[in-house]
Amino acid sequence: MPSHADASAPASVLPGADRRVAPRLPNGGAGRRHSSRPDGSRGGRVLVLENDGPESPADRLDEEFDVALRLRGPVDLEALPAVLAQYQPKLLLLKQSLDAADARLIAACRAHRVPILVLARPVYGLLRPARLRRHGGLPWFQLRSGPLTTADMWAKRGLDLALILLAAPLLMPLLLLLGAAVAVTGPPLYVQTRVGTGGRLFRLVKFRTMHVDAESATGPTLAAADDDRITRLGRLLRRTRLDELPQLWNVVRGEMSLVGPRPERPEFVGELCRLQHYHLRHLIRPGLTGIAQLTGGYAATAEDKLRCDLLYLHCRSLRLDLGLLLLTIVELCRGFPRG
Repeated sequence: MPSHADASAPASVLPGADRRVAPRLPNGGAGRRHSSRPDGSRGGRVLVLENDGPESPADRLDEEFDVALRLRGPVDLEALPAVLAQYQPKLLLLKQSLDAADARLIAACRAHRVPILVLARPVYGLLRPARLRRHGGLPWFQLRSGPLTTADMWAKRGLDLALILLAAPLLMPLLLLLGAAVAVTGPPLYVQTRVGTGGRLFRLVKFRTMHVDAESATGPTLAAADDDRITRLGRLLRRTRLDELPQLWNVVRGEMSLVGPRPERPEFVGELCRLQHYHLRHLIRPGLTGIAQLTGGYAATAEDKLRCDLLYLHCRSLRLDLGLLLLTIVELCRGFPRG
C-alpha cells in the first residue's frame, strides 16, 4: 500500500518511531497516523471507519486503544484486505451507518478474524444495554457476521414452538372469537403470497382487515396507516396487530418465525431490491414481529424498515428474540400508537 510521503513506496515503520504510515487507499480515503504509548497503557490496535464530515461524533478511542488508522469517507473495499493484513487490528470500529457494513467488508474482516463494532444509534436501544459496549465514550454493538449455524436455527425453531405451545390455551379462544367477529362481513381469513427464506414463496394467512376484493380495482398496493380500504374492525385489529395472529400457523409450518423481518409481497420485492443489502433480509425466516414493527409501524419508510432488519440480522440471538417479544406484548397492551 502506498504511503502519504511516497505514492510508489509501501507503507512501513518509520525509522526511529514506533508507528506506521497510514496508506492512501485508491478511493482517496485518507488515513490519520497514531502511535502507541510507550507504557502500553492502551488496549489492542484498532482501525476506525468514520464519516467524512462534522456528522461523525467525536470520540476518545485514542485513550483506550492503539488507533492505528482512521479512514474517512467511502472505503475502497478492494484495498481493505491489504489494510487488514498490514495492520492486523484487534477490532474494526465502524462509525458510519449500518448500511456501510457491505458484504465484502464483512467477508474481509471474517477472513482476517477481525470483529466489527458498529456505533449504536438511538433506535438500537432495543438491543438493551447488555448488547452494547462502551468504548471511547460512545456505545457500540458487535456485528454477527456469519450465517446462523444449524444449532442456532434449531434453538430458534425450538423457542418458537415452545412459546406457541405454552400460549395455546390463551390464544385459541381469542383466535376463534376474532374469527367469528370478522366473519360477519365476509371470509374471516385472508391468504396472500409472500417472500420467505431464500426468496421462496409461501402462503401467509391473516385475519381479513379490508373490504372484500379491496384490490380488485387498484391491484397490489402497499397498505398505509390511514388506508380507506380497511374496515372499522380491521382498523382495530391492525392497531393492535391482532390481525397477524393466524400467522402462528405459518410459524408452526416453519415458513416464519416469531421474530424476524416482515415478509413482503413478491409484487413489491422486485422494486425494493434496488435498496442496497435488501436481499440480506431473505437469509433468515421472516417474523411476526421485529425491530421495524416496534419502532416505525406502517408509517415507516422502506429504508427505515431495512435498517431495522439489517440491525436484527447482525445482532440476532435468542435473548434478543425474547426481549422483542416482551416489547411486542407491551405494545399490544398500548395499542401500537405508531400505527
